[in-house]
Amino acid sequence: MSRIVFCEDDPMIRKLVASALRATTHDVRFAENGRLGLALITEMRPDVVFSDVAMPEMTGFEMADAMRADARLAQIPIVFVTASAQREQIEECFRHGAAAHLAKPFTVSELRARVAEFAKS
Repeated sequence: MSRIVFCEDDPMIRKLVASALRATTHDVRFAENGRLGLALITEMRPDVVFSDVAMPEMTGFEMADAMRADARLAQIPIVFVTASAQREQIEECFRHGAAAHLAKPFTVSELRARVAEFAKS
């Protein structure tokens, strides 16, 4: 079972993700902004973090930079979830330490595939 933190400010997307992953054995926790996400990540030490880029209080990029600056969190893979499929935005995700990218809107099967890619059995 993997521990997953999903940082997303849109309540509808959080609801979709919760529904999509409900039948799995993963422990999925949600944060509605990067500041709360970083606190949850520090406490939980998840196996993978999924994060929106544009969030209030602390962006996904700022949260990722803070994770990379903390030796306890630096190796946790981050999958950025973003509405932009533009090459520059995707490159920016990888400059901030992304292990992968998931474009919005995504399907349940795309989400589950990304989770499976990083999840522990």
